[in-house]
Amino acid sequence: MIYIKSTLVGIVTLFVTTIAYLLCVPLIFMRTHPPPPGAEVAFDVRGLLNSPLFWLIAVAAFALGFYWEFRRAM
Repeated sequence: MIYIKSTLVGIVTLFVTTIAYLLCVPLIFMRTHPPPPGAEVAFDVRGLLNSPLFWLIAVAAFALGFYWEFRRAM
């Protein structure tokens, strides 16, 4: 039962981190690279999700959530 609960907590932290990543990365990118006046801006979500940085953050979030719940249950 410990492993099931830990896996579920890891998946929840993965989803929460993914949503936070998809909200924060475009805002940070827009602050560092402002568009010219009158230009339109579009973001490719598939491009953001295929980034190695996203996968590093996603795996780390799952691992931290899994470990946190596993440690609490022991």
